[in-house]
Amino acid sequence: MIQNYVIDQAATFEWLMFLSSGPKTAFGDNYRQETTKDGLPKWQLQFAACFRQFGRPTNEIVTVGIAAERDPGEDLAPATPVQLVGFEIGVMDKKNREGQAIGAQVWYRAQEVRPLSATGSGARSTKQAPHSEAAAS
Repeated sequence: MIQNYVIDQAATFEWLMFLSSGPKTAFGDNYRQETTKDGLPKWQLQFAACFRQFGRPTNEIVTVGIAAERDPGEDLAPATPVQLVGFEIGVMDKKNREGQAIGAQVWYRAQEVRPLSATGSGARSTKQAPHSEAAAS
């Protein structure tokens, strides 16, 4: 069973920064880029994300898939604070060869990525981590 959940980025992350992007390659073929049913190329983008867990900042690398004609991260410099538009998480059962559920497979996807500088004052955005807190972690 597959479930998709919309993520409220501003309520989930203290900050989200672009790290890198590149084509999502087909399983077992590092030279063929995956596409949607409509032929739109798929891309994988990596972000550094900070969120609070048990009252303390926790940092993780999050890989997000985006379908687009061109690389959505080509105009973003590493460490650019960003907003993910249409950000969601997908969860589905992970099954063994006998079809028994043995866990869950999780993925993230978005419709687009924007630098926070381009989102305007009326857009919802992530909060920036204070410098003293970032230096302490």
